[in-house]
Amino acid sequence: MEDREGESHKIGRRRAAGWALAGLAALCLAAGGGCSSFKTPSEDAIATVNGTEIKVKDFTVKLRNALTLAGAPAALPESNLEAIKREALGELIEEKLMLIRAEKLRLEVTDEELKKRVEEIKKDYPGDNFAQVFGGEKVDYKIWSEELRKRLLLEKLVDQEVNSKITVTDEEAQEAYQANRGRYYAEDSVHVAQIVVPTKEKADAVLRRIQAGEDFGKIAQEVSTGPEAAKGGDLGVFTRGVMPEAFDRVVFTLPEGKTSRVVKSPYGFHVFKVLKRERGHWIEFADVKDRIKLDLMKVKEEKEFRKWLDQLKAGATIRIDEERLRQVKLEEPRPAETRPEGTRPAPGKG
Repeated sequence: MEDREGESHKIGRRRAAGWALAGLAALCLAAGGGCSSFKTPSEDAIATVNGTEIKVKDFTVKLRNALTLAGAPAALPESNLEAIKREALGELIEEKLMLIRAEKLRLEVTDEELKKRVEEIKKDYPGDNFAQVFGGEKVDYKIWSEELRKRLLLEKLVDQEVNSKITVTDEEAQEAYQANRGRYYAEDSVHVAQIVVPTKEKADAVLRRIQAGEDFGKIAQEVSTGPEAAKGGDLGVFTRGVMPEAFDRVVFTLPEGKTSRVVKSPYGFHVFKVLKRERGHWIEFADVKDRIKLDLMKVKEEKEFRKWLDQLKAGATIRIDEERLRQVKLEEPRPAETRPEGTRPAPGKG
């Protein structure tokens, strides 16, 4: 259950800010309002969602970020620039719809919840790296943290409104397993360790020490030049085609527990040991059931999220000041800022 909830929470993060856009025209049609002749009540707004304004300044920030990803606006065809503008506004409209819904449900993110997420993000920035991001004029921590709070609120909303209402039964997982049986075959695999040295003479000396009964792992730690030497030469588990073909020919013919002859490669001279062999076999349903259920859950949540968001749009009054949208122009986008994970458009995405 913990894995299920954890994965669902991650999906909620992606949904909260990484939703796909169906196009601004579709937003107008779904809302039942016209976009062509509407004028926002105030000069600093570009659109309204149920009467709540989307500010021009927020739109320009969103647009600048989109253009930074797309490249210099001067190099973009006018049609592409227009599409990026509409996509940026479309994201803000969908975000505003969800924030209005969250407010109606009286959802909030406590200071303690925000602090907990910040601490999680800090783990990806060892030492003083996290603090350095906010040094000088790079990123304003207060603005960043409030943006993060908003993302957490959207996660909470999607989890409550969508993800918590979805289940996948064992029967559904079993059907998916049978329908995709070919995916659940494990090929032959070997768990391999190696000792690699720069010369044939050193490799022959290693081989003699092994044949004399010395421990393979200890020799690897002592003389091997490979990065895995500290782990006793342990390379991990491989199927055919992952390692160079010359290595495959050796390790897939060695019995378990046996050591190879000296093998030459561009990296040096190698001695391999097969720690364990696993013959190809069909993976039982019980061994992949949880993974299948998570995969099915992602598919269901994607479908239900889109349905839920479409319902929000259908019940909303969305109005866009087309003239003001056309008037928005930006200079060359400023260099992208270095920001912690939590400030990306979709926290936890990917």
